[in-house]
Amino acid sequence: MSDSAAFHEIDEAVRKDEMKEWWSRYGTWVVAGAVVIVVAVTAFVGWRQYDRAQRAAASAAYSAALAQIATDPAAARAELEKQAANALQPYRSLAALTAAQLRATLEEQVTALSSVAPSLSASELSDLALVIAAFKSIDTPKAEEMVARLEPLAAPGRPFGLSVRELQAMLAVRKGDTKRAKELWNEIAKDPAVPQGTSQRVTAMLNLHGGAEAK
Repeated sequence: MSDSAAFHEIDEAVRKDEMKEWWSRYGTWVVAGAVVIVVAVTAFVGWRQYDRAQRAAASAAYSAALAQIATDPAAARAELEKQAANALQPYRSLAALTAAQLRATLEEQVTALSSVAPSLSASELSDLALVIAAFKSIDTPKAEEMVARLEPLAAPGRPFGLSVRELQAMLAVRKGDTKRAKELWNEIAKDPAVPQGTSQRVTAMLNLHGGAEAK
């Protein structure tokens, strides 16, 4: 055997002895770490599958309750209120928002919407609850108070700013201030982001009151 071959075998033997020593010290930790990683990955994948299943079930339950409104609104409201207490988000908030609108009277609906708004999961849903409450109260003594609460929602970039302006115009007409109403309608009509339905309503009101301006 050549000297180089002998040295190579000795080197391999030393490496093996070092590896055995290293493994005897740290092998248990390596195995434990690998097990932890496998368990963590398995748990994460399992949780994602469980979460998807739970969300699918919550979506189906919410859709079923909505479908029931046409035939049995009382039962639909009871189911939605149950979901508002227990369902996953966003269905919990959607259920609360819908259930509030199924109260027996407009006054009860307005009160319920105003009450539930702060607890909804997203600021957009909170804004929507207040806007709906204001629309429902527009022909009641609470109209001015409700619309006044919405002024911050009319700021640029807020999702329901145009709806707030429309409500302000409706309130102005109710108070006999058609000049202010026409100013608001023209402001809405000139907005490039105005939805088609809102644009049609505003155009109709401007034509009725003779207040359309050139864009």
